[in-house]
Amino acid sequence: MKSLINKNKIYQLIRFGFVGFINTMIDLAVLNLLVYLFSVTDPLVFTICKAVSFAIAVVNSYFMNKYFTFSNRKTTNKSFYLFVIISLVSLFVNMLISGLTFYLFNTYAGSFSVNVIATISGIIGAIFSMFINYISYTYFVFK
Repeated sequence: MKSLINKNKIYQLIRFGFVGFINTMIDLAVLNLLVYLFSVTDPLVFTICKAVSFAIAVVNSYFMNKYFTFSNRKTTNKSFYLFVIISLVSLFVNMLISGLTFYLFNTYAGSFSVNVIATISGIIGAIFSMFINYISYTYFVFK
């Protein structure tokens, strides 16, 4: 009898989670460095810093997901372009959620340091974009 749970998909999801964790750490490290360097308090400047940190993490994500998560050794222009398009959609969602969260925390929970607010906002944005990425990468990019 065939198992209802595909072990390969479970391992793939675990690898995706690991890669996502690494990418999130890269994203947050760069984000907090930029917030610190530029003394960010403005939500618009924060959103720009978030875009830069997210873009750096996306480059790492492509290579780690391609070779480690999905073991896809061949590269086609179509899969690369899909990855870029999906990453841009994910970036938009991540920036929107992160920027809104940063604004709300900064406005209503002013007792936290800006770096704590930036980290929390970045994590919340990453969670939303993670769902978009996994489904899109699995069924469209690295199929």
